[in-house]
Amino acid sequence: MAGLNRRLELIEARRKRRGAQPTREALTYLSDEELVALEESLDAEARARGEEPPPNELIEQMKQSEAETIERHRRHTEESRRRGRELLERNHALIEAHRR
Repeated sequence: MAGLNRRLELIEARRKRRGAQPTREALTYLSDEELVALEESLDAEARARGEEPPPNELIEQMKQSEAETIERHRRHTEESRRRGRELLERNHALIEAHRR
């Protein structure tokens, strides 16, 4: 949502430079689908000018969360394998001690 707010600010600044009234009020009447289409259009325009559109904060948060989850799973897997090896070694030692 912050990305959309930033884009709205950019639109308003561009409109002011052109002498038009701010469009924030008009944008409040758009549906979610229309806002998504507008955002995609603004991204396409920015890319056409050779600019990189600002990152979508929600997507960035999701990427961060995914990376953290993957790391947490990796650490858990390593710890589980370590405990499994220790248990196997202990069991082998007990079996060997029992055989003697």
